[in-house]
Amino acid sequence: MTAKPRTLKTLKELTVVTANTKTPTASPTEMPALAQKMREQLISTLQQGQQLSIDAAQTWVKAVSVLPAMDLPKMPGLPAMPGLENTTVFAFDIAADLLSAQRTYALQLTHALSPEKTS
Repeated sequence: MTAKPRTLKTLKELTVVTANTKTPTASPTEMPALAQKMREQLISTLQQGQQLSIDAAQTWVKAVSVLPAMDLPKMPGLPAMPGLENTTVFAFDIAADLLSAQRTYALQLTHALSPEKTS
């Protein structure tokens, strides 16, 4: 026996609308508690994933460190490459500068598009 495919009409019948009787307790400049909780959970989940990848990388490095490695020849005329840590710090400094510039732009645009408040 095959299941009857759901149609848009069937899905609309399942929608229930309820009135929001709660009054906001936060000021317009504060984020609601639910949004703050979601932010905390997102960051926590991200940090757990990062720790898992660091643990995996450390395990991988430990496993392959026993393998013989060849020294790469020096190429004349090419400058020495900076270390991985220095390169990572430089890349994240650029990213932080770009994010800061985007934040400033977004706030300026929001201010420009917001109606002026009259007292």
